[in-house]
Amino acid sequence: MKKRLAAVLPMILILMITGCGNSNSVGLPVEIEGQVPENAEQTDTEGKAVPENPDEEVGTEDEAAKELTMDSLLALYENGGLALKVEEEGLEGFLAYENMKPVPDMEESLTGLYSCDLVYPYTSEKGTVSDRNYELQLYYWRPETAEEYGHAENEIDSIRLMEKESHDAVLLYEVDERFIATNDLAGFLQRDYSMEQYLICDLPNDFTLGAFENDSEFDDWLLEGGTEEPVHGEWAPEAWYCPGGIGRGGNASGILKFENGMLTGVSLMMNHAERLGEPEMLEGCEVQALLAEYAFDLFTAPEWEEYLSQHPETKDDAAQSHYWYVFLGKEDSDIYYVLFLDQEYFTKDDAVRMAQSVRFTEKAF
Repeated sequence: MKKRLAAVLPMILILMITGCGNSNSVGLPVEIEGQVPENAEQTDTEGKAVPENPDEEVGTEDEAAKELTMDSLLALYENGGLALKVEEEGLEGFLAYENMKPVPDMEESLTGLYSCDLVYPYTSEKGTVSDRNYELQLYYWRPETAEEYGHAENEIDSIRLMEKESHDAVLLYEVDERFIATNDLAGFLQRDYSMEQYLICDLPNDFTLGAFENDSEFDDWLLEGGTEEPVHGEWAPEAWYCPGGIGRGGNASGILKFENGMLTGVSLMMNHAERLGEPEMLEGCEVQALLAEYAFDLFTAPEWEEYLSQHPETKDDAAQSHYWYVFLGKEDSDIYYVLFLDQEYFTKDDAVRMAQSVRFTEKAF
């Protein structure tokens, strides 16, 4: 204790002398090393200002405003706010969001692309909440191509929102008035992607249905099993080389042909695909059904030539796949369904049995 007093006394004397002989004797606070004057701005170890209330974060509102979230997108989309932002602020208004990033590898495209990742808490009919991942895609006209195609430099061409697992997408803005943006963004976010909401059926042994996809002529759920993926070109849709699947289309009036209430024909036309022979009417299905055979090109001509040059032992029939296609529909509905099975793994009887096992729900048509 005596040692501590001995150390403190000299300091007290110094303070007394300083207070008497200094012009600061009028009562202004004296700075002592290790002591912060009252009302002085406090800084952290890096010299940054620290708020008077430690629980408050500096710049929180500004930083939040710089991030585009799903909540802010929903708020912006109400009452035409997104289109208004495009008109008033243009591309710069969206680049103010720090999470909006340029997408590379777009050199060959007439338009450039910016995107950002968004998350939405999806609630199922059973009340289960799970995060869904989305990508906001903003296409704009490049300065070097805009004028040639009648657009202003950096003019926003379109804005889409895509669910990343299924690739299901909805249009939020389009400069071309021939295309109409959705009027139900909230409904799109709550979309149910399960096939069971439409139908149930007996799947082939050892196969299961994968997640919803939107990569072919119709929405589909592809079969997954222990098969090896066949050789194919880069451009070929997975539905043309997978074991099979179930598809749902929304333009039955352009696909199915009814005569006197009977389903008599189909006209599903696809590039690099052909129907083989005439469709066959099936009995024993819950709705009217036709069985057809389709062949699909798995390579473009240049791709096939290049592949053969590297694998000369390949047989010619490897360039195509062959499928059983069963079309099911009703004359009074514009919804139709397709069951498709790869003939490499399944027989015609397999396709018929699967079609006859289908039971549709009330939401199917």
